[in-house]
Amino acid sequence: MMRKLHGRKLAVCLLGGAMYALFAAFGWQAEHDGHIHLGYALLTAALLVWPIAALLSVLLERGYTRSMRQEKRFRTGWAFLFILACYVPMFGVAFPGSFAYDVPYQLRQVVTGAYSTHHPLLHTLLLGGLLQLGRALGNMDIGAAIYTAVQMGLLAGCFALTCGSIARQCGARAAKRAAVFFALYPLHMVMAVNATKDVLFGGFFALTLAFLNEMNAKPTRSLYAKIAACGALAVMLRNNMAYAALAWLALWSVGSRRKGRNAALAMLLALALGFGGNAALKSATHAADGDMSEMLSWPIQQLARARLEDGDKLSDAEKAAIDELMPGEAWKLYDPTISDPVKFEFDTQAFRADMKKYTGIWLSVGQKCAGTYLDAAVALIYPFFYPYREYRVSGYYVQMGMSEAYDASWCDFDPPESRSLFPRVLTSLMWRFGAKGAMQMPVIGWLFNTGVIVWTMLFFVFREIYWGRWKRFGAALLPVLLWGTYLLGPVMAGRYIYPFVCVLPVLAARPERKKEA
Repeated sequence: MMRKLHGRKLAVCLLGGAMYALFAAFGWQAEHDGHIHLGYALLTAALLVWPIAALLSVLLERGYTRSMRQEKRFRTGWAFLFILACYVPMFGVAFPGSFAYDVPYQLRQVVTGAYSTHHPLLHTLLLGGLLQLGRALGNMDIGAAIYTAVQMGLLAGCFALTCGSIARQCGARAAKRAAVFFALYPLHMVMAVNATKDVLFGGFFALTLAFLNEMNAKPTRSLYAKIAACGALAVMLRNNMAYAALAWLALWSVGSRRKGRNAALAMLLALALGFGGNAALKSATHAADGDMSEMLSWPIQQLARARLEDGDKLSDAEKAAIDELMPGEAWKLYDPTISDPVKFEFDTQAFRADMKKYTGIWLSVGQKCAGTYLDAAVALIYPFFYPYREYRVSGYYVQMGMSEAYDASWCDFDPPESRSLFPRVLTSLMWRFGAKGAMQMPVIGWLFNTGVIVWTMLFFVFREIYWGRWKRFGAALLPVLLWGTYLLGPVMAGRYIYPFVCVLPVLAARPERKKEA
């Protein structure tokens, strides 16, 4: 097949082959050795490029547009009911829902009135408000159940509307396949009842991407409003969306010029509404600014690892500076797979007070410990670019059940309590799926492997370039850029992969030939 290719198609196969080969070479070393041997990794990648490119040429050739067929009309309402119904059994298993992750910290903000932008204010107010409603009714579990039901309905609604958009672009069959995926893929069921901002963000993000594809095919005024509303909600639920959208706008404006101005204007409006909404909520709640340490996960991990493993290479001034940022020898808490242990002790105020000094320290240490910096970065992020054989990230793939992180200093009431209708099933899921990412289960585990999910997403992006569907490729850059922001995060876990799971049906759907842009 490769011999028959030329020009763009050959370039796509070789570029894709090189990317997957590099991911495989670096990821394998990170998982098995814990250290990156750069020369060996590059040699391994070079040997893998051609076989992977040949495989891509076969797979990508099947991704041409579909021919027009007579199909029954897609019913968005029925899709909504079907998707929602499939989430109900999990609601019973986890009743009144899974309230772990940041729930105690968000609820504390609502109870005490001391708000912070560290967590999205929109989600904090929705979550905390409904839990407080349950408390006012005499049982916080009532509020928890109401929140879970609202989230399930909103998520199913986003997915049904996404399927409707796919139907208009790619036909009813593609939409029905998407609906089945949204309804029956187990991660959707688990996340639908999980009280974390990533769930609603994933739904609105997928819907925004679907509407962007529609806008590129046939712009309408209603699509402006839809993209603006969904995009704004996505921005208000995740700062990552704002960063990705700004980068996307810059690339889109350069690449598409006047032909893509409709999508650009719609996304610009979404950003304006999202920023405006966040500013309004911050003003209304008098919220304090969030901690910037989340954005410093890479430097924190790199400095901690260098201080721990290469202390003999560092000067006294460099050691002292690291100790200032990580008081109490917090660098000894270094965990290769998650920055939280050191990040929680990181002195952000000290860093803010003299950013020039500490940035210089990071650079000077990096010159001496370049290999350690590379090891620290790859060890942190490899689950998001490599199909690992074992989920080794410290912490759960998906947290389920209830958190116990409630402080008596502000929590003088009974927090949400698990009242599962099937407690044995919940316990089994919490261990087999939540803790291990299902990787101990043959075949099934690969369906939830974060590296496999990312590889699948990138394959669909390459498919658009392969067939020259440039507008769809331009839209598909948005999740790729979003993925880039997640790579800079503190940990590569199941809830962070969820938005990319949500967009897979949008990326997978092939446009009908008549509607190809």
